[in-house]
This record gives sequence, C-alpha cells and structure tokens, in this order.
Amino acid sequence: MHSRRVRYLLNVLLLMAAVVALLTGVVVDQLDLNDFAPHRWGGYVLAALVAIHVGLRWRWFLPSRAGLRQRTGPVATPPIDAGAGIADRPGTPPGAPVPVGVDDTARLDEGVGSPGSTPHAEVPRSAHPTRRVAIAAMGAGAVGAVAGWAANSRLSTSSYPGGDVSLFYHRESSLGLRGLVSNVVDWGRRPAPYLRVGEGAVVTLPPVGPAPTMSVAQALEDRRSLREYADRALTAEELAWVVRAATGITSPQGLRTAPSAGALYPLETYVAVSRVDGIDPGLYHVDVRAQALEPVRSGSVAGDLMVAGLGQGFLRSAPVVIVLTGLFQRSRWKYRERHYRYVCWEGGHVTQNVYLAAEAAGLGACMVGAFLDGMVNDLVRVDGRNEAALGLVAVGPRAGSPPVMAGDPARISPRPPPWASGHHGPARDCPPRVRQRRGAIRVHPVDGPR
Repeated sequence: MHSRRVRYLLNVLLLMAAVVALLTGVVVDQLDLNDFAPHRWGGYVLAALVAIHVGLRWRWFLPSRAGLRQRTGPVATPPIDAGAGIADRPGTPPGAPVPVGVDDTARLDEGVGSPGSTPHAEVPRSAHPTRRVAIAAMGAGAVGAVAGWAANSRLSTSSYPGGDVSLFYHRESSLGLRGLVSNVVDWGRRPAPYLRVGEGAVVTLPPVGPAPTMSVAQALEDRRSLREYADRALTAEELAWVVRAATGITSPQGLRTAPSAGALYPLETYVAVSRVDGIDPGLYHVDVRAQALEPVRSGSVAGDLMVAGLGQGFLRSAPVVIVLTGLFQRSRWKYRERHYRYVCWEGGHVTQNVYLAAEAAGLGACMVGAFLDGMVNDLVRVDGRNEAALGLVAVGPRAGSPPVMAGDPARISPRPPPWASGHHGPARDCPPRVRQRRGAIRVHPVDGPR
C-alpha cells in the first residue's frame, strides 16, 4: 500500500511538472525569451522526477522472466479444486470461509483444474508494454508535433481578421481623409513638460567627466546585448554617463541627446539601483534638468523586476535597470492618434543611446520588452493609462573590463541646467514653477506633484 501511494504521488508530480514545462515552453516560444527561469527550473524538476521514476521501476526496463519462460515451453499449472477452501491455499489461516473467486470460476469454465482434466499452460500477464503500444505512443507524439507545427504556420500576421490590435491601430492611425475629421476632436490640453516625483531628498549625480575615447563607429560595431555582468558595482560616474546619454539636455533650448517629435519629450526615465557606489539601493526618477535622482521607493527592487520580467535572471543580477515610461498626453495633444507611434519610436532612440554609451564605457546593456505591465507600473507608481511602462534596460559592467569612467562618488555638484542661466528657450521648455531644495533643482508641474 505504501509503495502504491508513492507511485501515485510520483505520477501526479510528473504530470504537473510536464504541464508546467509545456506551458512555460509555449511562453518562451511565443515571446522569444532568452532566459526564462520558470521554464528552466520546470525542466530540471521534470528531469529529476523522471530519474526517480526510473530508479523506482528499474525492473520494468529489464526483459520479462515470464516472457522468457513462454519461449522455452509451457509452464505446468497445478490443478485447482473448486471445493478447496482458502485454508488449503498457502498463506491462509485454517478454518477460513471458502469463497470462489472470479478467476477460479473462469478457470473452471475453461476446464483448468477440474477433476480429471489435463492442466493447461497459463499465460502470465506481462507488465511490459507491447511493441504495438510503443509504436502507437511514438506515432501520437509525431502527429502532435506535426499538428503543432501546422497550427503555428497557419497563424498569419498579414491580415487583420485574426484580431491583431496592432495592425488595427496602424491602419486607423494612418494619415488620410480621416485625419481631417480627427482635427475637430478634443485631444486634451498640453501637460507640463517636466515631471516632479516625490518629496524626499534627491541624489545628485556627479558631473560627467571626459567622454570615453571609443568612436561611434567602433561602438556601433561592437554593440551586443549583454546579459552576464562582472561582479562589481557601477561607479556613480558610470551611472551619470549612461543617464545623460539617455536623457541629457544638450542645448540652451532644452534639446536632448535623443530626438523627439516636436521636441515634446514624452518619455520619463526611472532607475532601479542595486549596486552603485555612493547611492543607496532603490528606485529613482531622473530629474533631467538637474541630472539628479528623485526617490520613488527605498530598497532594492531587483527581485521584483525579475519576477515582472517573467523570470529573466539578469534583471536581478544587473547593478542598474532603467525603466522607460511614456507620458502619452505630451505627444497626444499635438499628434492625436499617431502619438503612440512617436512615443514608441522615442523609446527606441533612448535605448540605442544607452547601448552605445554603455559600450563606449566598457559596460553592457540589454533591452527587455517582455514583462508584466501591471506589475512594473505598480513598481514605478504610475497608473498605466496616462503614464505607462514601455521597456526595461539592464545595464552592468562587462566581464574583464576595468572601469573606464572611475571617479569620486562624493562629487555631487551638477553642472547648471540650461535654464538656470536665465535663457529659458521656447515656451514649451520653460518650467511652470521652480524651487531650490537641498542643493538640487526641483520642478513642479502645473497640476502639482504626483
């Protein structure tokens, strides 16, 4: 009874592990994930259970003794007396009642064990599957594989009737006569150009020193997505270099390192810090004009990002993960239904800047687009409607590469923002209200702090 329960429990666990491996495999295939921890560990558990199953039933894989006896000749079976009681059979107490089993009755009907009858050879049941069963199982697996391949090949992405919302949006946002109608629709007012987050003390990044000597051509040639990082923390200057490459203001008019449609800059940048010299772990919002970090959450959120990123482990091991969000109304009021195209384009511009800046500084980066939107939105404390997460960019040091931009993290005097000198540039780049707080520039949008 004990061994039967163990076999039952093992079969249940095998079934559950197989289902997990199948479902996570589908997720890996559909989302084209490079590193998916649930699928990897599900495979390990399944392999371990299979090994235990084989170990417990190793005799099943050996040739059957009964089958060998059948090949050598018939096995004589002693006659069975229908009136014999259980006491006459081995292993039964004397005086027990005399039931006649179904097997005994069947054997009597066949003439086996009846008085005066000639005993027949009883064919023993073999616990091994027949060759027909094995061939049927392999055939079923082959048919399933072919059916899955055929079903996948029939999924066409070239037509809208399949329910592809992205193709529907692309068609509906195309320029044409319907654009004349959209001009009469109220697309809302223009929001504040800069975002103010939180009331805590900011962390000012050190000024960016001399740029790395690697050329743009060399950075483009060497750039690769990096998912394995050296076991060291980033320096504060390395983080400042990457942040400035992503969102730095480079002109008195407020223009930045990455292009933006209409210079509206709908992207916001958050930095999840795990290991950076001189900066406490936590989630920060980037104040682009002061090149400072505004605290959103204290403590490392690397584990949360790994879970939100569908178990991709390098999101936890990276010293820094940049979270890009889109504040859609900044572009929507002007570009109407096409604004979402522009916001996504700008996410690509910023990400490429991060890639090239990281490559030049001896670092590496990897963009992640497969994540649980709701969980990431909750982490950065946005509503997912007016402002929503667009992507994650893990950044870390390349193995065997010493720090190219090493500096003193204690240097926290940022270079003055362009508008601090009195030249504010166009009206869209002017802050609605500015104040000085703890040595860093703090900006409040028109509708108050978020």
